[in-house]
Amino acid sequence: MERREPEQLNQADAPEEYQLDDILREFGAGAEEPKKSVSSDTMTFQPIRSAPVDPQLDVPTKTAKPKKSRSLREKLKKSESEPEEPKQAQREEAQLMPTRKETPAQMPAPEEPQAKPKKRAKAPPEQPQRREAKRSAETPPKVRIAMPEAAPRPQELLRRCKDGSGTQRLRLLFLGIVTLIQLLLMLCAEPERNFLPLSASGIGWCSLALVVLSLAAAYDVLLEGVRDLLRLRVSLNTLAIPVSLLTLLHAVQVLPQGGQTFCPVLSLLLFFLLRALAAQRRAMFYTLRTVCSFDTPMGIFELPQRPEHPASLRRDTADTEDFMRSLLRPDLTRNIMRVYALVMLPLTGVLAYLLSVRSTCGFVQAWLLLLLGAIPFAGALCFAKPFAVLAKRLASFGGALCGWHGAKAFNGKHTIILRDEDIFPRSHISSNGMKLFGAHTAPRVIAFALAALEAEESPLTELFESLLRSQNGRRCHAAKSRIYDNNGIGAEVMGEVVLVGTLAFMRSMGVHMPAGTRVRQAVYVSVGGELAGIFAIKYKPSPSTKKGLRDVLANRNFSVVLATRDFLITPELIASKYDVQTQTMVFPAFPERLRLSASDSHETDAQGALIAKDTFGAFASTVAAGRTLHSATLLSLTLCLLAGIGGLLVCALLIAWNSVETASPLHLAAFQLVWACLNGLFTFVLLRF
Repeated sequence: MERREPEQLNQADAPEEYQLDDILREFGAGAEEPKKSVSSDTMTFQPIRSAPVDPQLDVPTKTAKPKKSRSLREKLKKSESEPEEPKQAQREEAQLMPTRKETPAQMPAPEEPQAKPKKRAKAPPEQPQRREAKRSAETPPKVRIAMPEAAPRPQELLRRCKDGSGTQRLRLLFLGIVTLIQLLLMLCAEPERNFLPLSASGIGWCSLALVVLSLAAAYDVLLEGVRDLLRLRVSLNTLAIPVSLLTLLHAVQVLPQGGQTFCPVLSLLLFFLLRALAAQRRAMFYTLRTVCSFDTPMGIFELPQRPEHPASLRRDTADTEDFMRSLLRPDLTRNIMRVYALVMLPLTGVLAYLLSVRSTCGFVQAWLLLLLGAIPFAGALCFAKPFAVLAKRLASFGGALCGWHGAKAFNGKHTIILRDEDIFPRSHISSNGMKLFGAHTAPRVIAFALAALEAEESPLTELFESLLRSQNGRRCHAAKSRIYDNNGIGAEVMGEVVLVGTLAFMRSMGVHMPAGTRVRQAVYVSVGGELAGIFAIKYKPSPSTKKGLRDVLANRNFSVVLATRDFLITPELIASKYDVQTQTMVFPAFPERLRLSASDSHETDAQGALIAKDTFGAFASTVAAGRTLHSATLLSLTLCLLAGIGGLLVCALLIAWNSVETASPLHLAAFQLVWACLNGLFTFVLLRF
């Protein structure tokens, strides 16, 4: 048998400001003592789908004029703006003639007739230049307001990503095979390792032919480099153009003499750059496909840090246009690599000239060695590769990260604001039965409770609307309403004082509670100071929300704040339903929860992602993906910059020491591959764990 705790009937623990007489006087119901018509015997729970009752007999005879429900944002805007003038005053101002007889002292004085202006003599015609100058001086200049740039349509960008993606993957595969053959030929260039029926000169000419095929397969890398150069935005793709020219020129110079060429290293560079373009296209494809699949997406916003409140993350109505504008912005890797390439291009040229004068190495070979050492081959993959992996992972459950903008927004310590739909979506809230008291009928009690809940925009409004429809009841509206700090709502409905809240709220208000009224997770309704009904509520947990709560509570960079409007959702309920530790959750007072749950997004709020599912699991996973992308990008970028600067110094020292033969194509390729493998290993670990 279920253990029942002893009841404490009608405890007198109500605060002085919440006495029942004061509440009745506040809502205009008088200070009369309420009638004690409820007996100590309680009724058993009635099923929700009971036999419908004639609405003419059960509903109140008077109905209030319905008022339009407004969102909390509109209420806040209206309260901040100036109060509107009464309609009666506006009608009196609009009248042209007085409606009553006014005394001469009150009548306005008649306006004096204005004298007719004298005719002026015609001035001689002005010159066009003077006329234009005079007109420009008299007319104030028009202020042009900069309109935000229209965001491109995701469907159009998705179509562009699809076009040519298949051929690009085939070209990348072909270039990878060519690069492997090039590395094999480079190993066979030395006589002691040559197992092919080719001489050193034949291997060199074969390598030159293969590098021409590599340039043809990676033509879009060269085109991207030319575009960046024309836009004065030098990138790693731009550096591939002088490297290609210098490699071909050096090959033509050394092949007749049987020397080694840097064609395999160039093929390796083109392979990494083409792979970066393919990864970037793949990341955009998964992101745009997810965005196009949304009907009414939700956005994850970062509220900026204020003096009294830290930066916080929460879900709200998404803005797809703003998401697209932020998605197409250059990422951190691209911006830093542009500055790096812009510095390295003239720097390597000047160093090559100075070193070639003082050493036996020619200018072409010196500049080529410095460029191949300074360019980090995996630099273009620092952001594109992890973004592509995470975009594919997020697309599996309906999430789209806003590129580097979202990664930057979700990084650092944040306060995650949990609202009602984050913890228990409305589809997971159902009724578990009801109990009525006294002469009150089900449609009447449900209509009164719905009016109070609707006046304060409670999440339980939809549930009570369905209950009212099942009982064939009519809606009524509250004339006054008030939210109490101890989890309850008070309202005046059809001249009756209605209280809706928890058991503790009813006891604090001095409402008489008969025996057997202690129900777990129930909404209590009081009409006229007497208990009228109890409605048991069932909350169904979500597996996705459970996983998201565990991930967020386990991360020390997140602090969780409950901003629930449903007075039944408490940390104790969350702990029992989701089996998580809620000691670290912040549960502020009810007015503060209302303020945090209000949908008041501003222009300064950063939208970092879009999610389709109305669950907290998608929210937590998308935020975690943004943090992972930020960490992986910064680590990869740091390694690539170290590799580029270190390679430049090593090559410069070898040229200065006349040890150019040490900087062979084999050593350069091995140097770049080691750094690329190290970079890929750290990225894999971060993305995996």
